[in-house]
Amino acid sequence: MPLMIRKATPNDAPLLLRVIDMASDGVVPKLWAEMAPPGMDGSRVGLSLIAAENGDFSYRNGFIAESDGLEMGGQIGYALPTTPKPVRPDVPEVFVGIEKLTQLVPGHWYINFMAALPECRKQGVGAKLLNEAEEQARYRSCPGLALIVAASNESAATVYRRAGYTERARCPFDLSDFGAEPTEALLMVKELD
Repeated sequence: MPLMIRKATPNDAPLLLRVIDMASDGVVPKLWAEMAPPGMDGSRVGLSLIAAENGDFSYRNGFIAESDGLEMGGQIGYALPTTPKPVRPDVPEVFVGIEKLTQLVPGHWYINFMAALPECRKQGVGAKLLNEAEEQARYRSCPGLALIVAASNESAATVYRRAGYTERARCPFDLSDFGAEPTEALLMVKELD
């Protein structure tokens, strides 16, 4: 069966949680664990955000790659505001720089998280998800697409460069509190004709 992309549903929350975990190298779930009220773990916080009808993590912003009913990966993406808003005070410090980078590309389609499941890599999942993002951007008349990748994730940055994305800006991205080496966040952009 061919690889297809479909809109996510609330039932896809566990897969989207896994995508966010993989795409963020576990950083976002660790933040959710810190945010969790007593008696609730980070996964439940994440699942509730994904199951919500609104918000950046909402399943409504999700796209699922599948073949013959087998889920192979996913993406969360949406159009950024055409007028940048100030960084909200509740944004964790580690993500303030990323928020500022997104302000440099108002109105662009933003690929917030994207990942193929490990057992499904090298099967065209990433390319298909990037194509879907471009279709969504064109459909909404976005001037281009944007994403942020850690400079330390050279393999992902190479994939994006091959897909036509170029580096627009970068900022420090200190993940040492999460067990990773400090790096930089790269804003990569693909302008549309």
